[in-house]
Amino acid sequence: MIKKKANYDVIFPGEHLAFIEEFESGKNTFVVDGSIRSLSFGKKEYDFKKRQVVIERIKQAHFPKIGDVIVGYIEMLFGSMISIRILYLNNKKFSSGLSAIASTRIASGSGGWNSRRDRGERRPKLVYRVGDIVRGRIFSLMNSSAHATINDKDFGVVYCICYICGGDTVKLNNTIKCIECGMMEEKKLAVDFGKEVLLSLATRGE
Repeated sequence: MIKKKANYDVIFPGEHLAFIEEFESGKNTFVVDGSIRSLSFGKKEYDFKKRQVVIERIKQAHFPKIGDVIVGYIEMLFGSMISIRILYLNNKKFSSGLSAIASTRIASGSGGWNSRRDRGERRPKLVYRVGDIVRGRIFSLMNSSAHATINDKDFGVVYCICYICGGDTVKLNNTIKCIECGMMEEKKLAVDFGKEVLLSLATRGE
């Protein structure tokens, strides 16, 4: 029996897998300038007996497409960007382990805070935290990454708990307030912010 080491991160077409000095190009891969790259979406596997790296395809129907709506939690913050681990794709459970990158900058004309700033009003500092549940729309699959926008009124944070006490929160305009300790933070909130969003997904997301 051939021993294989599987890597369960999702691989995009064109993504670097290994160098030809390390492995040979196997199924669903190709070579460019000594770099073995993926031909398709899938999982990479290393066959150490044959010294090959291969891609086991995943049906693209299971991957987000441009225009798809995602819901997931913020797993990482870096500068003005957030990484969203996708839990639901078009209101159905999504378990491929894929994340999407979104900018936290709100574009002018989107109904966000920039439209207030254009009228000379104070632009608040929007706060995002790891664990916030966010809804967005995929607009690009370039550079081996899924990119989403959270600009529209239907997008943004759909639910979060209080980072101080872990209590439930409610929406007050563009601010969330903890019903336990009174903590308040300004975020880019979806118009339907609330726990009901998660309950709805849980009941119809199979």
